[in-house]
Amino acid sequence: MSARTCPSCARRVPRSVTVCRCGYEWTGFEPEAADPAPAGRRGGLWIGPLVGVVALVGAGVVAWQALGGREVARPVEQSVAEATTTDVQPAESAAETGSAPSDAAPRTYEWPADLAIWKESPPAELSSPPPAAVTTALARPATLEDVIDQALPAVVLVQTPAGRGTGFFVTADTIVTNAHVVEGHSYVTLRLANGTTLNGRVLRTDDSVDLAAIHTADARPGQTVLALSTEPARVGQEVIAIGSPLGLQNTVTRGIVSALRRAGAATLVQTDAAINPGNSGGPLLDRQGRVVGVATMRVTGRAEALGFGVAANHVRELLEGRRAPVSTRAARPHEAMATDTDNGVDAERESAQAAYERFLVSAAQRADQLDRSWTDFVRDCLGGRAPSTRGDRGWFALLERFDESQVAPGCVRFYADFRFAAQQFTERMVDAAEQARRGGVYPGVCRQLRQRHRVDWVEF
Repeated sequence: MSARTCPSCARRVPRSVTVCRCGYEWTGFEPEAADPAPAGRRGGLWIGPLVGVVALVGAGVVAWQALGGREVARPVEQSVAEATTTDVQPAESAAETGSAPSDAAPRTYEWPADLAIWKESPPAELSSPPPAAVTTALARPATLEDVIDQALPAVVLVQTPAGRGTGFFVTADTIVTNAHVVEGHSYVTLRLANGTTLNGRVLRTDDSVDLAAIHTADARPGQTVLALSTEPARVGQEVIAIGSPLGLQNTVTRGIVSALRRAGAATLVQTDAAINPGNSGGPLLDRQGRVVGVATMRVTGRAEALGFGVAANHVRELLEGRRAPVSTRAARPHEAMATDTDNGVDAERESAQAAYERFLVSAAQRADQLDRSWTDFVRDCLGGRAPSTRGDRGWFALLERFDESQVAPGCVRFYADFRFAAQQFTERMVDAAEQARRGGVYPGVCRQLRQRHRVDWVEF
């Protein structure tokens, strides 16, 4: 051999060298030192243990590959989670079961339902969304806009030959309104929010609480109705009034319950929500859309923001027939309230009524002049055939569905002037009636005064 290993430092040196750099000296024949140097010798390398470590690492890599690259040591959170399973099975070796582990085998989940740690995808039945009943229980409360939007289809405009008011459906074929809205009439016209008109028949009225029930045979499937509140209104509670003031259908105002009062046989809900002529018979709703009252009147004159509605329990009594009929007309709530108001309000109402009647005297004189012109117009321009009208004067027909094709060709200018005069008369009548209502004159009193002077028409 051309080289040999130093027993002291394991350095390879030529055989011709007798002294190693480390100081070791060969003396004669000596046996060949093993490679690596024997353990325990000064400066020797531990090659044997190193080979053992390498062998162990190699065995670990082979085992990891045999297991498909899965972790040998599982994370702590997974070990804790698996320790909470309700069905723990003892581990069995492949030799005992007779089969090798399979990665495709589905895992059985029986963890507690509230466990949030999932190291693998849960089964389909555990990942499905919760039932609908659970989600609806967490739904947000309806907004004010939602309440109003759902209630509007149930509110109607009530029309009679003598005036207009408001009503609302309590069943698919029954409408509630004020008694003074339908006074003296057995049949009315109902106009829905979408413009559809229905015919209605007055079933019963109760003047003592100023309520009336109307039946319609033109009921439509799916008609929206309003529920009556089973609880009395509370002072400070928010309320919503829906009505048709001055014919403006489905007008909404909002306020609170100012007080609860007694007026004769009726319990009244006082509110600062705007109640104007045409609101009569409309619903007062709470924030859940339930009827707590029926708008019936407004105190005018020196007072402001004083509106009243008949409590909902009187509506229920009327519909169930629990109120005993009376043989004579009972005092209505607004008449009973008049005894509780001061003399100043009554004086202003009387003053407004007197002013309205003075206006009607002059209006009747103007109407008499137009009557004479109407006689000539019918004779010369309509061939003697006068059209029908719903008013006290024949020329009110010009304001209704008048067929202009009936006018003779030579009377076009006469017709235009006559129609303009009739429209001016109507505008002044409507303005005067509104002034009287603002002064506290009751709609029924205004109607009686117009009839006395023969100037009543459905639009007045």
